[in-house]
Amino acid sequence: MTQRHDVVVRTRLTVLKDGIREVVPMVYCEGEARSVPAFQCDRCQYAKPPSSDPGCDGVVACCRTVLPAVEGVAADLHFPPAMAAALPVGLAMARSVVCVCDGLRLADVVRDPCLRECSSAVPVVNHERSLVGMLPLDAIDAAANRPHDRFAFVSDRMTSSVSVHEGDRLGDAFSIMAGSRLRVVTVVGDGRHVVGMLRDVDAMHFVAHVARTGTRPPASKTDRTSPGF
Repeated sequence: MTQRHDVVVRTRLTVLKDGIREVVPMVYCEGEARSVPAFQCDRCQYAKPPSSDPGCDGVVACCRTVLPAVEGVAADLHFPPAMAAALPVGLAMARSVVCVCDGLRLADVVRDPCLRECSSAVPVVNHERSLVGMLPLDAIDAAANRPHDRFAFVSDRMTSSVSVHEGDRLGDAFSIMAGSRLRVVTVVGDGRHVVGMLRDVDAMHFVAHVARTGTRPPASKTDRTSPGF
């Protein structure tokens, strides 16, 4: 019987019109090969009671995996990096993501601490939560320093976006980030719905760990609580 492994629960926080927040806890389901709301795990036959180990909050215990081994089981060490890089992007996502609605005014962006603390461009979504662009940091800074800019909408200041699908291979994601000179890229699901962010360091750590052990990297508390920006 397949051993249990911990699947990271990450959050998609979307700042909507009037500064209203929508928070959706999500996991990457290996059975469905896509991200799903974490509550769906409650009725899944592959879900098990959560681990009692210290610091294991923020994970869902699952006994379904595409990896050759799981923690606590002897790993198949013959798992070259090329095979690890062929795994889907969704497996390597471990950080939360903050999005902003295209109909939000920049004044509300400036007032929101989550958006003011971003260190890279913020994904912009429409009312269906589909990716439509990116809000650059300089647009947020301009609105903070020039009050007249705050009357503009996010859609007035957004730029084009670069994204990868959560089903794409990690190797392809590396190529896209390298070609675009990006350290972080937005991850979308079907319908271009934003499901997370992928940082190059997280992806490289994931591939290296899988290639070495045949297992996914253990989810640290920092990984689960740090935003993906």
